[in-house]
Parts: sequence; structure tokens; C-alpha cells
Amino acid sequence: MKTVLAIWHKGDNGKTETLREFANLLFATYPSRTQIFPTTAMVPTTGDFRLVVQINGKIIGVESQGDPNTNLQNRLLELADNFKCEVILCSTRTRGDTVVAVDSLHHTRGFDTIWTSTYQVAGQSQQVIANNLKAKHILDLLQTLGII
Repeated sequence: MKTVLAIWHKGDNGKTETLREFANLLFATYPSRTQIFPTTAMVPTTGDFRLVVQINGKIIGVESQGDPNTNLQNRLLELADNFKCEVILCSTRTRGDTVVAVDSLHHTRGFDTIWTSTYQVAGQSQQVIANNLKAKHILDLLQTLGII
């Protein structure tokens, strides 16, 4: 079952930081993974990022750049077609071309879609804690559903 999990929310609400923490948790949980892209086994500490790994025979891609007008659709198709990802996690806004990009992956490549959002918490220090917890919840969800 091919699956895309999209974290959607308005700008500057922790989508990339949640995906960053998810990637770090994924690396810690599956230390014997095969790194596909980039070839270094590190998650960048700042900025948007992309990574592709193989875990338990499944290729998993993470694409954090989900801003409008950044060709998310092409990047998702590249993960699906060129990297042969069976699981893709990405960030999107709440409407517009980023949402269309995820829907397109469902309609053209047969991916099941899981929509989720970051937790919305007042206060920056609490938001970081909430983003980290959301990342744990996403990993738990994907494991419980047998996707990873």
C-alpha cells in the first residue's frame, strides 16, 4: 500500500520542524536503514530538506518544502517515480497548489492519503514540545498501521 502523509497548516506553524523531528526519530528507531538521498545520514538542523531511506524493504521519502509556488507536485512525483517511494511524508498549506499536489499523487499514482496538521499551541517553547510530540505520534501511527 503506497501512502502519502501530508502535514497541512498555514505558514510558520511547525510543519518542517515536525518533519525534521520525525526524520530524527526514524533514524534513531531504525539505525540499520539504507540511506538513499542524501548519502549522508544526517537531518539538516535548519531549512527545508528532502531525504529518502529504505527501511524494512520500503522506500520512504520526506519532503519538507511545502510552500505555495515551489513545484511540490513535481517533487512528490519525483519521489514516487524516480526514487520509487512507497511512503512519502510532506508538508502543505491548507489550500491551493500544495493540496492539489498531494491529491494528484493519490489520483495519478494510487497513493492512499493521510491528512494531519501540527498541534496549535500558544507560546514558542510549548510549540517546540508539541511539534516533537506530533512527530512521535506520526511515527507511531505509521508503525501501528503497518505502513512502516
